[in-house]
Amino acid sequence: MAETAVTDLDLPPGVRLDPRLGLHGGQYVILTCAICGREVRYPLPWYRARLKRGVPPKTCSTKCGGEYRRRREEVAR
Repeated sequence: MAETAVTDLDLPPGVRLDPRLGLHGGQYVILTCAICGREVRYPLPWYRARLKRGVPPKTCSTKCGGEYRRRREEVAR
């Protein structure tokens, strides 16, 4: 395995590598939405860039994202 290869151990809880490769051989991650539980598939480089900036996706859509932010604000009060 190459040194730069990503394993499931390198990813946060609730995120796992997709065993299927993309159209051009790229890797994907599967994320479980924090609100509805739906699984979403994102390209690994895109996900790692978001993770590096400190804003990894937690939801599957803008609708679930709005609900996630609303719940987080209620807890903060």
